[in-house]
Amino acid sequence: MQLSRRNFLILSGKIILLLGLGGFFPRLAAAASGTLPIEALRQLITSDPRTSRTIMWQSKTPLDECRLQYQAGNAPMESLPVSCNSLNEDRVTNYYYTAWLKDLIPATTYRYRIWQGNISTDWHEFSTAPADITDFSALIFCDSQCGHTYDSWGNAFRTAWQRHADAHFFAIVGDLVDNGQQEWQWQHFFAAIQGILPQHLFVPVMGNHECYSLIWKFCRPRRYELSYNLPANGSPELQNYFYSYDYGPVHFIVLNTQMLELKDIHPDILDKQKAWLRQDAKNHHAKWQVVLMHKDILAYDEYQEVSKTMMSISDAGHAFMPIFDELGIDLVLTGHMHTYRNRGHIRHLEPADKGPVYIMSGPIGNQQYTVPADKKFDRSAIYQPTPENYLLLRASNEKLSVTCYTVNGEFVETYEISK
Repeated sequence: MQLSRRNFLILSGKIILLLGLGGFFPRLAAAASGTLPIEALRQLITSDPRTSRTIMWQSKTPLDECRLQYQAGNAPMESLPVSCNSLNEDRVTNYYYTAWLKDLIPATTYRYRIWQGNISTDWHEFSTAPADITDFSALIFCDSQCGHTYDSWGNAFRTAWQRHADAHFFAIVGDLVDNGQQEWQWQHFFAAIQGILPQHLFVPVMGNHECYSLIWKFCRPRRYELSYNLPANGSPELQNYFYSYDYGPVHFIVLNTQMLELKDIHPDILDKQKAWLRQDAKNHHAKWQVVLMHKDILAYDEYQEVSKTMMSISDAGHAFMPIFDELGIDLVLTGHMHTYRNRGHIRHLEPADKGPVYIMSGPIGNQQYTVPADKKFDRSAIYQPTPENYLLLRASNEKLSVTCYTVNGEFVETYEISK
């Protein structure tokens, strides 16, 4: 019998655990910046990126009493205390640090560094968003998960930024890594983009692979929870699972589609999200509403527990599409199936002249599959097997446009929405 990749990983993981060989596998060295041993320095989205920023980093050793120093131009240097959480998982302890910067000046470049005693990192920079953003672009990646090596993810990330250097931020719409508890996955994911990660504003979205244990069972995604401090959603027990933010004429809503994986941990996650989603949409009045969520609204040869089908509308689709219709959502961007599909406008269960536009893309990692088309819903589809691809989202007061490119430089298509 030929072992599938997943069964091989499950079997290997069990053997490693039984034999106690985990300590023999090599670990990546800490990526030191300056003289402090920090890793994965990153700036994260906030509810208002014009006046605030979240800076995070991590370390294999505790950095007692470290602080973040920052400065705009010749203004006086500011110094902030930081919060710290630790996690021991996969035989390694990581320390996660967060600094929240508030009351910043729009359209301003700040420099910052991590400081401890008489040593510090190198200086880094970020720029706040303009006070009045009339148009912008953003890079949308899906499924950066990789097997064996994350070199292809790092190369794809750099390639996209070289082509679209004016993009204001980037999102990864779920499955950042292949296994949410494996240390080497997170180490390689971050290491592949270190050096350029601190320069770009990051919007993370949880996927199902963040919810897998070392032996591929569903588990609480503690590594993801601690890696990304995100805008509050009013549910402390579900903090960092779903959130929203504004950027210019767009209100972005980040949803969590892991109802299956989290059913024993957070059985009420769907009900709480629905209530939050309705209230969130009511509280915001941007020209456009765009949803980012990992699992797609359609199932492609993947069994759906609720609807008991392998194709057509997925469980995530049945859960959220009626609410999207109700709230007038304009655009929904998804991943999960590792291919590009454009459905145009759909209302729940049927193609329509109105309703949200649904576009699925990815992968940006090296996990590539052949995915069947849906003759009823797919307006267009990329050739198979799907090459690495990503989206460029452009937004203005007049229109939204979504363009798909392959990493190799092929133009796939552009779809525009006006209202």
